[in-house]
Amino acid sequence: MPERVAPRFWRTLLMRLRLRDRRFYPLFQLHAQLSRSGVEALLQLLGDLEDPHGMVREIEALEKRADGIVYEVHAAVRRSLFPPHPRASIVDLINRLDDILDLTEDAAQTIHLYHVTALTPEAMRLAQLALDAVQRIEQAVGLLSQPSAGQQILALCEQVDDLEAQADHVLRSAMSKLFREEPDARELIKLRAVYEVLEELTDVCKDVAADMEAIVLGHFAG
Repeated sequence: MPERVAPRFWRTLLMRLRLRDRRFYPLFQLHAQLSRSGVEALLQLLGDLEDPHGMVREIEALEKRADGIVYEVHAAVRRSLFPPHPRASIVDLINRLDDILDLTEDAAQTIHLYHVTALTPEAMRLAQLALDAVQRIEQAVGLLSQPSAGQQILALCEQVDDLEAQADHVLRSAMSKLFREEPDARELIKLRAVYEVLEELTDVCKDVAADMEAIVLGHFAG
């Protein structure tokens, strides 16, 4: 085999071997679906804070299911001879995805434990931006198994970045209004906590998008 051909041959062979181990993609997709369902349940909770449909319990159940997927991915990384991406990238991605549901559970429990009885339009806007971001994460994760979809994934990640920037703006405006207009210190503390955890959801989505961008730019190009 000519010396200049050998590196290309081994690179192609390694890529084909990596593509054989596709067990990770359905797990990523299932976790992303659970994350989207969790944020949808959070929005339903925000729409009726008395929680007649048990959305807090639903979110907790989704988070526990997602933890099982994280464990399964970690175990599969240890067993896999030829993972489709570097092991660290796979672990980082599933851990970041899990942060979404962890924060969703934090938001639901904050509302429940603080006995929040009324929310502002700004809080609802932050939650909607979080859902918009998670929906785009779900779409991008669904494309990870397709090397030809790199540009689509990058475009979705850019949209997530834009949504996170919008959430930053909403948070700053909401905080300013809160400290100007809320006379009750207890309500101020409650709403501040809610605002911060909802905005953090979009921050975590941005982190997930950054992990996917790194996979696309570092590994799809080969």
